[in-house]
Amino acid sequence: MDQSKLKRCSASSSSHAEAAAEATDPLQKAERELDDLETEVDSRKKRKQEEETTEKKKKCCFGTKDAEGNNEHTIFVTGFDNSGSRDEIRSALAKHFSSCGELTRVFVHIECETGVSRGYAFINLKKRGGEIEAALSLNGSDLGGHKLLVTMAKLRDEYYAHFNFKGCEICFAMFAAARRRLTRWKLKTGGGKVAILYVKLLIVTIYSCYRICLVFNFVVLLQVSRISRKGPASL
Repeated sequence: MDQSKLKRCSASSSSHAEAAAEATDPLQKAERELDDLETEVDSRKKRKQEEETTEKKKKCCFGTKDAEGNNEHTIFVTGFDNSGSRDEIRSALAKHFSSCGELTRVFVHIECETGVSRGYAFINLKKRGGEIEAALSLNGSDLGGHKLLVTMAKLRDEYYAHFNFKGCEICFAMFAAARRRLTRWKLKTGGGKVAILYVKLLIVTIYSCYRICLVFNFVVLLQVSRISRKGPASL
């Protein structure tokens, strides 16, 4: 076989391979760039969604750490000036009630969409003795030309429900979750009947044990009394 033909064929194959590689290389590069671009777009979308969620939480009435904490010792305050921002009202109330003791929470209720105060707030103080009485004594006091109404929160309807409150999607999700928890609790306990039955059973058991102990003590005392009457000789 002619060696020159083999060399020409080999050279031709090599040049075709190089040309194919050169043609494939830009294509692979473009694919990589496209993948990188898609990854960057997805990352930006995720960041934007996180920022939007954070912004919504900031605007939400309950998007603050002070939203939770109402209890039987919580103070209810209304009558203050609503024209200020939430932070301004919180600061003014905190300063006004600071003489009563250490404040642990000042929650100003707002409308999510507008950020305007709904005219009332909840305050908690660290209980060491006399703080609640001191706070209640500020009922009728003046704050920036406005007369405050101060009372125990549990005496107010606002403590139990938010009337005429529009809220936002975060509020609705939170309320829906609370309703689901309540439904599960009712299904699990029969609306609290199981817990009540358990308490009753516990009381009956304790009472029964108490009666048994009384009988046992009576028997022991009776035996001791008999032995003491007979004297040491009976031992």
